[in-house]
Amino acid sequence: MLQLLRISALPTLLSNVLAAYFIGSGNDLFLLLLLLISMSSIYLGGMVLNDYFDSEIDSIERPERPIPSGKISLQTAFALGMSLLSFGVVIGFICPFISGGSNFEKQVAIVLITVLFCCVISYNAFLKRMSLIGPVIMGTCRILCYLFVFFNVERNVLISHTIFSVCAGIYIMCLTMLSRFESNSPRIQKNVSLALSLLIPIDAVACLFFVGIIPALLVIALYPSVILLRRYAAMT
Repeated sequence: MLQLLRISALPTLLSNVLAAYFIGSGNDLFLLLLLLISMSSIYLGGMVLNDYFDSEIDSIERPERPIPSGKISLQTAFALGMSLLSFGVVIGFICPFISGGSNFEKQVAIVLITVLFCCVISYNAFLKRMSLIGPVIMGTCRILCYLFVFFNVERNVLISHTIFSVCAGIYIMCLTMLSRFESNSPRIQKNVSLALSLLIPIDAVACLFFVGIIPALLVIALYPSVILLRRYAAMT
């Protein structure tokens, strides 16, 4: 099941949420918990749906994956993916109403998570097969994650914070382009995995620049979990 969820990369998503929360001067731990649950659930749901829609290709290129190997049925994978994705969106809809923001900020946050839902579905279903649009959508998903948190915790989202979100999204877009070749090269696969994990130090540096050392240390503390989860995934 953990192989289907690709949980080894989840800490990078958690670091995105934490970084945006700290940079946006969030001060509601319950809201932070909901943001972490929402974004994590959407991320994991997207990973499951990725395998669901790639099951035919994986049966040829990656027969050891859970669906082609018969460990998880197609129906179970689809139900799990949609359940996680839907749950994350529902929790995300709740966040703006406990954040205390203005009506405008609430509306923007709801639009952002709705667009995120559409991006995850469309990417997995057909857009990832497009050489340019696919990586752009993947990068956009990370941008939307940052911005969704910002619009829940920050009263006036700064341009500099938006620029940081876009830069992180471009970084993910480039990694997505490179990952298209990983099935033919274990070295590329290893390098992409390493580069993805570097998103945590990047978030930590952003926290150090915008808000200080304590938030930066809290974010970088996630880095060892990436290493441990990646080793665990390699053994399963």
